[in-house]
Amino acid sequence: MHTAPPALRVFKMAVSGIMCLMLSVCMNLAQAANPNAPDGAPVCVDFLQQIAKKPASLEFMSCEATMLAQIHVLRVRYRVAGPAAARVEDYFVTQAHMGRMKRACCLWETLPSRQHPGSGRFASGHEFDYSISMASEETLVSRRADWPKIKWFYVMVELPLESP
Repeated sequence: MHTAPPALRVFKMAVSGIMCLMLSVCMNLAQAANPNAPDGAPVCVDFLQQIAKKPASLEFMSCEATMLAQIHVLRVRYRVAGPAAARVEDYFVTQAHMGRMKRACCLWETLPSRQHPGSGRFASGHEFDYSISMASEETLVSRRADWPKIKWFYVMVELPLESP
């Protein structure tokens, strides 16, 4: 029977230890963002990365526990540069069934209509689904063809933690 040299065994143990430490740090960071969350409850993390539904051009900005119409939610904010916004919108329209953004006042945003609720949905694996919406920063740009002139578009992913 062939055994690994002692140096290789030490190296493998060190790598294994580092991997365990990294996993522990990640889990502790998630718990720190949600210190009162019971085991198995949703925690504040990059939701789209976690469920493998994050377009490459989307940049994670923040996650916070907040209130939405008297309901506790976890809200994750992302941003995408104007030149890539149409591709990200297309992705969420096809994958999450989000409505297309419309021009309203001084920005582009997903709006509800008679035909569509506006926001998209992804299954979260918890009691409630993730809600996805998208909007631009304030802009004078009024044509889709000019979206590359807009510096940033923002994606909001919200996870309700309770029923209304």
